[in-house]
Amino acid sequence: MVQIDSNSPPLPATDTAQPLIRPARLQDVERLTDVLTTSFYDCSGWRYWVYPFIRLGIQEDLKQRLKAQSPRYACLMAMSSAGATPADGPAIAGTVEASLRQPWPWQGDRHIYISNLAVGQSFRRQGIASALLQSCEQLAQQWRIYDLRLHVMEDNLAAQALYRKAGFGVFQTEDTPASWIGLQARRLLLRKTITPPAPWP
Repeated sequence: MVQIDSNSPPLPATDTAQPLIRPARLQDVERLTDVLTTSFYDCSGWRYWVYPFIRLGIQEDLKQRLKAQSPRYACLMAMSSAGATPADGPAIAGTVEASLRQPWPWQGDRHIYISNLAVGQSFRRQGIASALLQSCEQLAQQWRIYDLRLHVMEDNLAAQALYRKAGFGVFQTEDTPASWIGLQARRLLLRKTITPPAPWP
């Protein structure tokens, strides 16, 4: 279970078999960067030479988001004792980011945007991604925002299956010039609405 705001009502307990999920700290950036880069980028062949620059960019972007300490942003980590080392402690099995999005202050279209969901190669098919998505829902309840959204590429069928199982459905299909001519798949904006918790007696 993730508890970010101490003033929020307690959240329902999760299955004890799930991994420990906690907010990321600045000292976690190095290992988080490894999970993100190996999950999203192929460093084989010629890409090997640009990989260090990609990794540095991801690391600096993540560091800046954590330093900002926004009250409506969270980077979560799923920890696993299976890959623990004396120096680093439990291994980072996966990560996800969640943030409040509101186009304009006077608009009511506030939602939680989920991004950078990544699970390490050796921790896949263990329910890590589902546990991270569930933690994002818990954050949404703490923040009292019950609309969650995320993007997925149209040709990423495995990710789509994961999100459908978690209750997300297609909200919008986004074309780009590259997708018009068949060079890139379209982006799908998925949405899930969760039920607000019952008021305290």
